[in-house]
Amino acid sequence: MTRSSQLAPQQFEEHAEAAGSGHHFVQDVITPDSMRQAAAELVERAVGTEMAKNFEVDVVPKLGEHDPEWFEIRDGRSRGAILLRGTSGVSVASALNWYLRYYCKVDTSWMSPFPLEMPQALPEVGASGVKRTSLVKWGYYENVCTFSYTQAWWGWNRWEREIDWMAMSGINLPLSLTGQEYVMERVFSQFGLSDTHIQEYFTGPAFLAWFRMINIRHWAGPLTRSWLDGQRDLQRKILKRERSLGMTPVLPAFAGGVPEALAHLYPQSQFTRHGNWGGFDRDNCCVMQVAPTDPLFKSIGKAFVEEVTRTYGTDHIYSCDTFNENRPGAGGQVPLDFLTTSSRAVFSSMQAADPKAIWLMQGWLFMNDARFWQEPQLNAYLDGVPQGKMIILDLFTDVFPVWKRRDLARPTPIEQRTWIWNMLHSFGGNSGMYGRMQVISRDPMEAKKESKTMQGIGITTEGIEQNPAVYEMMAETRWHHKPIDTHAWIKDWAERRLGPLASEDRVRLGEEAWLLIADSVYSCTTHQMGQVKSMMEIRPRVDAYSGYIPNSDFMPIRRHYKDSTLVQAWHQLIESTAKGGDTYRPSPAAAFDLADVTRQVLSDLFARLFARLSAFVQHHIPTRGQGFNLPQGKITSVEEAEKMMKRLESLIEVADKVVATQGHMLLGKWIDDARRWGKNEEEADHLEFNARNLITLWGPNGEIADYASKQWAGLLTDYYLPRWSLFFERLRRSLADQSPFDERAFRKELLGLEQDWSRKTSPKFPSKPHGDIVALAKRIKETYGELIDETQHEDIYNVPLPPLVRAPGADVLAEQLEGRQ
Repeated sequence: MTRSSQLAPQQFEEHAEAAGSGHHFVQDVITPDSMRQAAAELVERAVGTEMAKNFEVDVVPKLGEHDPEWFEIRDGRSRGAILLRGTSGVSVASALNWYLRYYCKVDTSWMSPFPLEMPQALPEVGASGVKRTSLVKWGYYENVCTFSYTQAWWGWNRWEREIDWMAMSGINLPLSLTGQEYVMERVFSQFGLSDTHIQEYFTGPAFLAWFRMINIRHWAGPLTRSWLDGQRDLQRKILKRERSLGMTPVLPAFAGGVPEALAHLYPQSQFTRHGNWGGFDRDNCCVMQVAPTDPLFKSIGKAFVEEVTRTYGTDHIYSCDTFNENRPGAGGQVPLDFLTTSSRAVFSSMQAADPKAIWLMQGWLFMNDARFWQEPQLNAYLDGVPQGKMIILDLFTDVFPVWKRRDLARPTPIEQRTWIWNMLHSFGGNSGMYGRMQVISRDPMEAKKESKTMQGIGITTEGIEQNPAVYEMMAETRWHHKPIDTHAWIKDWAERRLGPLASEDRVRLGEEAWLLIADSVYSCTTHQMGQVKSMMEIRPRVDAYSGYIPNSDFMPIRRHYKDSTLVQAWHQLIESTAKGGDTYRPSPAAAFDLADVTRQVLSDLFARLFARLSAFVQHHIPTRGQGFNLPQGKITSVEEAEKMMKRLESLIEVADKVVATQGHMLLGKWIDDARRWGKNEEEADHLEFNARNLITLWGPNGEIADYASKQWAGLLTDYYLPRWSLFFERLRRSLADQSPFDERAFRKELLGLEQDWSRKTSPKFPSKPHGDIVALAKRIKETYGELIDETQHEDIYNVPLPPLVRAPGADVLAEQLEGRQ
């Protein structure tokens, strides 16, 4: 046993201070001049060196802490120049974004690479200029899950572009968790845990989000020395840039999870254990925690925040999630004083290291397990933290506004604390099209009028680089005090997506297409809670049309819009980007949009055609209660069913070609980025396993299979297509023998195929886009247009369906969706 493991918790502080010396991080002092310089450098990255010479930048600090942020845009002092002024680097960047959007008609989303394609001369703003003040103090960004589902393998180049996007989107409160395990390793070693014990505790890099929220341990680990050190160095770059622009990064704190061996080193301390999460076996879940009543909790928590500060500096706001998708007490009776003690322990450990500490927590648990978190439980837990020392993220406000839960008296316990209105939108970073523009365009402004404790607007998505229109509108709400005119906004969006070279006719077609999308796909009014999941991506089932997907309750196959509406928009997007007599070439943003809508149209067609096949199967072989009684469809023979199976397989192949044209839709890039973090072939292979498993099986035996599925080139043809081919092969046997489809045998065989794929390191998939989406979309319309037109009005949902709201407590809140039209 090492010396530190023999120390009592109260004796530990002096030892930890000595052990942590020698690697102190020097945090930059941020001034108006330094923010002005950082903002000027961002302008140069965004528009290019020459064009940046035409922008003048000025930072004017707020007079008081409670004054709102603001920015203004004016014609510059020099002829042809534009002046960007604001209260911080973020405000200046927001001014740049506003000017580029509404004067230059330039897209600035994830799909438009820097430097942006700019007009030859900068448009004048006019004598009155533009001035916007912020609706709220904070512009928040990110979900703990985003660090795995999208950002697991990012290097500095991609992070630099994202931080620029954040600043231009008014984000000044970013969640910053990269490199957390470096801190954790140092703290645990100070308490006497060996490298072996610590590494056995760590999950693999792809699964760190749920490790940090104390859901799982060990799975797909360990973490290598090169990974830990590399993530530390990356985090320091991230924080330096975020702070230079005036952001307040949110850093991690100790939530209580510890390696099993700690109980042996501290036999006098008390420990608890989380319940099962996600169906994982005991080796990978049921994480041990230091009991919040035990002094050891405060000792480790204090050491953790001190180590964070030594390694990364501090801005005094810390993220910590103690009961994420795990009910306190592992499902047993929970005394209210236990809840108070738990939250008090977390905060007091922060405050012991940082007297200015503020706790920021994800409020997901208050929605996801609303049946448990009633008013007494909410008050007991939140009362453990002094007023003004906690910020609650109402994580899913766009669908379930917990701050004004109808089953609670007003003001609710959430409403009595500082809270932030958030759009979650995406689960698992899926590809499907979905949005609630009718909600996000007005609700944040109305909520601010109704609740004085609402201090921020945020984006808490689990994954990004999809549905950009929804995210760009959501980010912009921080600078609006009145509801956004969705139609006017989407027409501006359509014009800048096509690019500055688009003719008036092209813009008109683009506007018509996007108005259709905004009023249907992006205006969900059903109980659906997340993106449409493509049937191509799910484990095949005879009743796959039903709308319910195991492990993916929030992402149904059932569409919330009329397929025919999206088909009409698709036709117009094809025309708006088609080659003609002019010199127009689609912008990267326009190319992405055409590929994305084409992908969705093919996915919807796949679902409609599979319903025809499923109807035939259910009328010709015993289904043992699988599915529902679909009426006999267009398929009347086994030969026609065989043709349909081949057609469905061909649709997956065509969809793969579509997404291969886009850099944001490539399996090869995901894998290559993962492998790049390995210092040798063995490490790279292990990282590739992490990358493959997360987006497919999500666990050793498919515990959360297909939750994080993606319609990516390579994944469609190398993973999803073989699954469907195996299913069709087994289905043919049943049709030939007139025998029941053996679901259990198929599942077993399928799991073997999936596990083999996740362990592979070949073939090598393309990591750069290829193909012409404009020409390809036109060919698809010519080839499949008649079939699309023939089926686009078919409604397969006139049969009884299971409820779409299945979370353990979300059903309590389902009624709150009523009226959010």
